[in-house]
Amino acid sequence: MSQSPPPVPGAPSWPYCAHGADPATGPVGCRGIHVPGHTACLAHLADIDRDAYLADLTPGTDIDHRGTTFTEPLLDALLDALRDPATGHPRLGNAGFDSATFQDAAGFHSATFEGHARFDSATFRE
Repeated sequence: MSQSPPPVPGAPSWPYCAHGADPATGPVGCRGIHVPGHTACLAHLADIDRDAYLADLTPGTDIDHRGTTFTEPLLDALLDALRDPATGHPRLGNAGFDSATFQDAAGFHSATFEGHARFDSATFRE
C-alpha cells in the first residue's frame, strides 16, 4: 500500500506525490494524487510507468488526477488514451481534477464526461 509523507500543514487529504518537497522552502511539494499502484502523480511517473498507465486506459474509464499539474503534452496524452475510436473524441467516466493545474486545457473542448467531473479549485493557465 502506498503511503504519503507524514502530515504537513496545508497538504492535500489524498496520498500525494511530494516530488520536490523541501522542508525549508516547500514541505508539501507536488500535490498530485498517486497514480494507482505508484507513489507519484501522473506528471512525475517514470516514462515507462506513465506509458503503461495510459495504455491501460480505455474510453469511459474513471480517472482521478487531483492536484496534478498538466502540461499541454501530458493532458494530450491522457485524453488520447481516452479517445473513443467511434467519435474521435475523448470519453471520460468520473473524472477528478480538483486542485489540478492546466497549462492549456483546449483538449477538453471535444471531451465527453459520462460521470461526475470535478474541477474544484483547478487552475487554468494559457
